[in-house]
Amino acid sequence: MVDSNDPRVKRTKQNLKKSLVVLMQHYKVENISVQKITQEANVTRGTFYLHYHDKQDFIDRAMDEILDDFFDNIMIMSKQTPDKKYVYSNPVEVCCLDRVFNYLQDESMMFGVLLNSQEDVAFSDKVYDRLVIYLNNFREQLAGDFEVSKIPNELQVSYVASAHLGFIKRWLRDDMIYTPHYVAKVLKEITGVDTSNGVNLTHFFVENEG
Repeated sequence: MVDSNDPRVKRTKQNLKKSLVVLMQHYKVENISVQKITQEANVTRGTFYLHYHDKQDFIDRAMDEILDDFFDNIMIMSKQTPDKKYVYSNPVEVCCLDRVFNYLQDESMMFGVLLNSQEDVAFSDKVYDRLVIYLNNFREQLAGDFEVSKIPNELQVSYVASAHLGFIKRWLRDDMIYTPHYVAKVLKEITGVDTSNGVNLTHFFVENEG
């Protein structure tokens, strides 16, 4: 039985994930074999199969782990809207844009490849789907505080998630020519114009932890 909490196991898995992303810069996923992954990571095929059933199992789990770590680092608890106009009935999880762009800058090679170069792993779709879950949770937890709108919720969620994800992908594609702090501020200014009479989905995104 492999102990998943063993630091050596964690290092091996992290090394395999990094090697996968390196290979993704040069090959389509369908052309990346287990042999290429293990050679890049400098581990044996036997070690690989101790942890994963096959290549697809490895890729699926690696993408989920990368996604989990990303959202674990960008979500914070908040008690009010960013403009402090509305106090929430209960503290809720929101997305901190400063954290988003600083994290992406630190992991720019990985996310640049996964979001803009590798359609086969559908990582962009996974990020979008996770954003949709968080946005819906945000709305459900604050249902009594939300503005009344004639626009169906699924359309609002789709727009807000797509707009933020598209902005992020463009920033990475343009080699991050603007600082994380600046793009966090600009994105909030673009999407955060408040003409509502209550809480709305754009309040899910906050510029910083202040």
